[in-house]
Amino acid sequence: MVLANSLWQRRFASDPRVVGQSVNLGGDSYTVIGVMPAGFRFLVSSDVFLPIGLWADQFRDRDTHPGISVLARMKPGVSLDRVNTALDAVAERLEKEYPRTNTGHRVRAKTIQNDQTEDFRNALFVLWGAVALVLLIAAANVANLALARAAARSPELAIRAALGAGRRRLMRELLTESVLLAVAGGACGVLLAVWGLDALLPWVPEILRRNAEVRINGSVLAFTLSLSVLTGLAFGVLPALRASRPDLDSLLRDAHVTDARPRRRLRSALVIAEIALSLMLLIGAGLLLRSFAKVSRVDLGFAPHGILTMKLSLPPSRYPNGEAEIRFERELRRRIEALPGVRAVAVTGSLPLFDDNSTSDFWVEGTPRPRPGEGASAMQYDATPGFLETMGGRLLRGRDVRDDDDLRAPVVLIDDALARKLFGDKDPLGARLSFPPESARGLRGPEIVGIYAHMIQYGPGDSNPIQTGMILPFAMTAQFAPEWHRGISLILRSAGDPSGLAPAVRQQVLALDPELPVYDLKTMDRAVDDSLAGRRFSLVLLGLFAAVALALASVGVYGVMSYGVVQRTREIGIRMALGARQEDVLRLVVGDGFRLAVAGIAIGIALAVGLSRVLRGMLFGVSAFDPAAYLGLTLVLGFTALLASWLPARRAAQVDPSVALRAE
Repeated sequence: MVLANSLWQRRFASDPRVVGQSVNLGGDSYTVIGVMPAGFRFLVSSDVFLPIGLWADQFRDRDTHPGISVLARMKPGVSLDRVNTALDAVAERLEKEYPRTNTGHRVRAKTIQNDQTEDFRNALFVLWGAVALVLLIAAANVANLALARAAARSPELAIRAALGAGRRRLMRELLTESVLLAVAGGACGVLLAVWGLDALLPWVPEILRRNAEVRINGSVLAFTLSLSVLTGLAFGVLPALRASRPDLDSLLRDAHVTDARPRRRLRSALVIAEIALSLMLLIGAGLLLRSFAKVSRVDLGFAPHGILTMKLSLPPSRYPNGEAEIRFERELRRRIEALPGVRAVAVTGSLPLFDDNSTSDFWVEGTPRPRPGEGASAMQYDATPGFLETMGGRLLRGRDVRDDDDLRAPVVLIDDALARKLFGDKDPLGARLSFPPESARGLRGPEIVGIYAHMIQYGPGDSNPIQTGMILPFAMTAQFAPEWHRGISLILRSAGDPSGLAPAVRQQVLALDPELPVYDLKTMDRAVDDSLAGRRFSLVLLGLFAAVALALASVGVYGVMSYGVVQRTREIGIRMALGARQEDVLRLVVGDGFRLAVAGIAIGIALAVGLSRVLRGMLFGVSAFDPAAYLGLTLVLGFTALLASWLPARRAAQVDPSVALRAE
C-alpha cells in the first residue's frame, strides 16, 4: 500500500521508517511501499492506495464487475478530441468482440479539472459574470462621483490652465488621483476578502474545497492590483478628458459652477446602466432562490431526518462467502437494535445520495429480451428487512423484504417509477423479472412481491437518466454474489439526534469484529445538504452580489439626485419664490429619479432575459421567465430607486428661497 500524507502524519507520527513495514488493514497484511506528498489531492478523499490487481477476479465477468475508471496523462500537443476519437475506435472494436455487453457503449475522456467542476461550471461562469457586473456598477458609481468632483473643481482647473498648465498635465494629475483611489479601494477589498473568506468557505461545495486551494496568495494580490489600476484608468479617463478642457472664458468671468447638459446626460446614463445591471443580477438571484425553494421541497421518497449512516468493509479473508456475510449482518442488526434510542436499523449494499449501484439489461419474464444496450436500468438496493422503515420509505403495495428471502425463492421489490415503465397500468405483483442467463449464474427470475415509492438517488433536481429502482434481499444477493458486499452500509433511525449514537454504534461494531474498518459516518440530513451544496453555493454568492449591486445602484441614484439638487438650488429657490409648493418640488426631483429608474428597469429586464437563458440549466421547477421573480424584484428595485430620489427631494423642498437666492 501507499499511505496518504495525512494518515502518515496522524497514525505514524511522520515516521520515515514506516516504508517497508507491514500494516494490518481489515485483517489483511499489507506492506507500505511509499507515502504521498503533502500537497497531493486525489479525486476522492483517500487514506491509502492499494493495487487494483488485488481484486482482479472481480473483473473477469464483463456483466457484474464493479466498474473502473482510467487515469492517463496525455502526450504534449495531443488534444482531447483526438483522445476521444482514438478511444471511440477502441470501443467500436470491443463492441464487435463483445456485442452482448458492449453494444452502444462508448468512452468519454475529460480532464480531471472538468470532471471535478462540471457540476458547478455554469454556476462558476455565472458568478464570474456577477463579479464583473458588480465591478462595473461600482466603477460607474466612481465615474459619476469623479464627474461631479471634476465639475466642482472646474474653476480651480481653469485657473491652473490660465497659469500655463497643459492639458496633458491636468489629465495626468486627475488620472493619478483616480488610480490611487482605485488602488486604495482594492486594498480595502483585499482586507474584506481576508476577513470574509472564512465565512464564505463553508458555503463552497466540498469537492471544490478539496481540489482547489482557496486562499489569498500572490496571484490574487497581483490580480487585484492590476484590476484596480485598470479600473482607475478606464473609468477615470472620461472625467479627466472633460475636466482637462475647461471653458476658461466663462469660468474666469463667473465663479458659479454650473453643470453642463452633456455632463448631466453622461451621469444619468451611468445611473441608468447601474440600475439595469442591478436588476439583471437581482432577477438572476431571485430565479435561483425560487428554484432552490422548489428543490428543497422535493419529495425524496424517504425521510432523511433522524438517520445515521456508516460504511463497513468486510475483508474476504474473514468473510469468504455469503453465509459469513449474512451471519455478520444479522448479529450486527441485533446488537444495534438493542441500543437505547434506536428505532429501526438495516444493512444495505448501497444508499440513496451515497452510492451509484445500477443494474441493467433486465426485462419482464414472458416478454422478448431487449437488444443489447436497450434493456431497462434501475438503481439496485441489496437490503435487509427494515430498509424501507429505516429510510422512512413508503411501501405502496405488497410486502417488504423478509429474512427468509433467499435464492430458494428469489423476490424483488420495484419502485412505482419502474412499475409504470415496465407494466403501464397493469398490476406487476406476481410477475417475474428476467436477467441475461449468461450473467444470472442460474438465478431464477425473482418474483415482484412489493411496490414502493421511488427514492431519489442522486439528489433533488438531479437529471441522471437512471430514475427507477429495485430492492433485492441482502441474503439473496449475498448467496448469489458475495463479492458485492465487501463494502456495505449500516443505517439506523433514532428518536433524537442520530449523531449522538455514533460512539455506541462504533463500539458494537468493534465488539463484533475488532479489526473491521468503520468509516464515512454521516447523517442523512448532511447527505441531503451536500447534494444541494452546488445550488446553495450559487444562490448565496449571486444573492450577495445582487445585494451589493442594489446598494451601489441606490447610492448612485442618491448621489446623482443630491448633486442635482445642489446644482439646482438657485433654480429651486426661484421656483419657490414664484409660488411653487413643497409638493411641486418633491414631484420635480422625484420625477427625474423616476425617469432614470424606468429607463434602467426597461434595459435591465431585457438584460435579465438574456441572463435567464444562461441560468436555464441551473433552474428546477421554475421558468427562466418566472413572472413572480421579474415583477417582484422590479418593484423592489423601483421602490429603492424612488426612495433614493425622495431623500434629496425632501431636502430640496425645505430650501429657504431667500437663502437660495443669496447663494450667488
